Amino acid sequence: MPQLSVLMPVYNAEKFLAEAIDSILAQTFTDFEFLIIDDGSTDNSLNIIRAYADKRIRLIRNEKNLGISATLNKGIRLAASDLIARMDADDIAYPDRLEKQYQFTQEHPDGALYTCWVRQVTEDRQVIKTEPFRPPFYYYNQTFECWIYHPSMLYRKAAVQAVGGYTVPYAEDWELIWQLMRDYKHYHLPKVLLDYRITSQSLHQVAKKKEYDEAMEAIVRRNIHYYTGGAVNLTDPQLECLRYNIQPLLEIGSVQEVLHTLDLLSMITQAILDTPNPNRCPADIEGAAYAKRKYLIINFASHLAPHKAAYLLLKTGMLSLATKIIKIRLKQLIKNNT
Repeated sequence: MPQLSVLMPVYNAEKFLAEAIDSILAQTFTDFEFLIIDDGSTDNSLNIIRAYADKRIRLIRNEKNLGISATLNKGIRLAASDLIARMDADDIAYPDRLEKQYQFTQEHPDGALYTCWVRQVTEDRQVIKTEPFRPPFYYYNQTFECWIYHPSMLYRKAAVQAVGGYTVPYAEDWELIWQLMRDYKHYHLPKVLLDYRITSQSLHQVAKKKEYDEAMEAIVRRNIHYYTGGAVNLTDPQLECLRYNIQPLLEIGSVQEVLHTLDLLSMITQAILDTPNPNRCPADIEGAAYAKRKYLIINFASHLAPHKAAYLLLKTGMLSLATKIIKIRLKQLIKNNT
C-alpha cells in the first residue's frame, strides 16, 4: 500500500494538465499513487493522461460529468492510502511538497487535516501574491473566510468519510474544512509548496462566481449561527465587513453602524471561545480576534472623513493608531495627486 494517495480530478484541463502531472511525478517523495479521475472531459485531457507510462498513475474515467464533489468523493472511496493529498489540474506542486507534507503528518499524528501556504500565479506563472496567514489564527478566521486553498490540503480518508465527504456543489472545500475542523485537529505548515494558478476558467472567481459567492455567504451565516445559537443576526453590509469587505458599510457612512458591527464581532468571538473544539486555543482566538478588529478599524479610519475617523478611534480606544492612519491618508493623497 502506498504511503500517500494524490487525488486530482480533471475536466477539460488540457492547457495546463501536463504541467500539473509532471509536477507530481517529479516529487522527491515517491511512495504514492496518483489517482486521476477524468470527469467526462471533451477536450484532449484524456489523451494527455494516457500518454504517461508511470505506474503510479491510476486513471479512472467517469462516463458522464459528475461535478467536482461527486468526483472527489469517488476518488476518496477508491484511494488506497488513508492519507490523501489534493491536487488540481492547473496547479504546480513544488518538488518537495509531498515530502514536506508527509513528514508534517508524522510530526502531528493526531491531525486529520494538514495544509500549507501557496503562491498565486497567473496563467503564465507570473506571481500575483502569497498570503502568509499566521497558523495560530486559522481556526478563528475560518468562521468568516476560507484561508485554505483546496489543492494545498492533505487529509485522512477515514476522517473525511466520517463527516460525509464533500456535500455541496459550490465552496465544497470550505464546507469540508468546516466539518473536519469541528471534530478533528488541523495543522498548518507555514511553507509555500504549490503555485495556485488563477485562470479565465477559475470557477470561484470567474465561471461560477455568483454561485460561489452565494454559497460562501451561506456558510458564514451558518458558522456564526453554530457558535451563537442564532443570537447574532447580521445585515448584508455587516456580514461583508466581517469578510473583510468594508465598502458596503462605508457607503452607509455611519460610525455608529461600524461600532455596532464591531460589538457583534466581539459577541461572535466570545461564542467561539465558549464552544468546545479540538482546535480551540483561547490565546490564539483572542490574538486572531484582536488582529481582525484592528485591521477593520484601520481600514475604516483610513477611508472615513477625518472627523468620523477620529471619533471611531476614540470610541474603540485605538487613538494610538492615529499616526499610522495619518500616514496612510497622506499616501492616498499623494497617489491621488500624481
